[in-house]
Amino acid sequence: MATPSLADVYRARQVVGRYLAPTPLLRSRGLSERTGADVYVKYENLSPIRSFKGRGGVYCASRLGAGIAGIACASTGNHGQGMALGTRLFGQRAVVVVPEGANPRKMAAIAEMGADLRVHGAHLGDANEEAKRIAVAESLAFVEDGEDPDVMIGCATLGLEIVEQCPDYDDLIVPVGGGNLLAAMTLVTKTLRPEARLIGVQSSAAPAVYSSWREKRPVHLGPAQTFAGGLATSVPGLYTFPFLRDHVDDFRVVDDEALLDAAVVMLEETGHLPEGAGAAALAALLAHPERHAGRIVVVLLSGGNFESVIWQRVRTA
Repeated sequence: MATPSLADVYRARQVVGRYLAPTPLLRSRGLSERTGADVYVKYENLSPIRSFKGRGGVYCASRLGAGIAGIACASTGNHGQGMALGTRLFGQRAVVVVPEGANPRKMAAIAEMGADLRVHGAHLGDANEEAKRIAVAESLAFVEDGEDPDVMIGCATLGLEIVEQCPDYDDLIVPVGGGNLLAAMTLVTKTLRPEARLIGVQSSAAPAVYSSWREKRPVHLGPAQTFAGGLATSVPGLYTFPFLRDHVDDFRVVDDEALLDAAVVMLEETGHLPEGAGAAALAALLAHPERHAGRIVVVLLSGGNFESVIWQRVRTA
């Protein structure tokens, strides 16, 4: 496939927009006062699956070729929900393989969306290999997060909404797992808002994409140790990595304690409780507010699905 363009993103929105309404982007007075920046939050937790992943799932499913019965994928939660949503809308099958110990609530949400949920392996890499085997055996398309152009293009529709809702933003801060969402934002930000800074954030307990960005080559690390399922990857998406390498302005890491603290702050100031990945952008802003003073900052709340450790922190805050 040719390198995706902004025109591809607009075409994707014609599909995604039929099934998913735009999510709100609202200024937070409290976060602005805390940081000295003009802070806006993009609430992807208000999508039908409480995550931006539905965008890629819908567009990917819409593009399956004739003779392909559906999608097989591996996931720690939100990617599987996105694929399940897309295939359900288009009358297709979804087989989602999760590793042992995956978030029970996210597993339940995948199953409730109609997917065939299977548990395999100790880590996401093991689940990926099983999903590949299933795809061949059951005539399904294997869709790996960070490796599929249609998933990335579908997720890039989020960037169009941000530009239209806050056209003069200076900084866009994006949580990073395998890098699909951040790569998607390069398609829009660096075309429609090239003067803005695009900033990625990972957990210091799962820094593979950060390390790869610094070294300008894919770096494989050991199993991720973060509690934040949406950040828990040990290798960047190889398809999406060149977009990050060439177009991301800055990249930061925050520890898991900072994710927990940021989740509580988000709840206090906006009334919305993010999951760990969804708190990462705010954690990066809170860690270094001086880097954003006086600027218009969009913080991407990428998801709000249940993680017990966050609820425990809220109860003790």
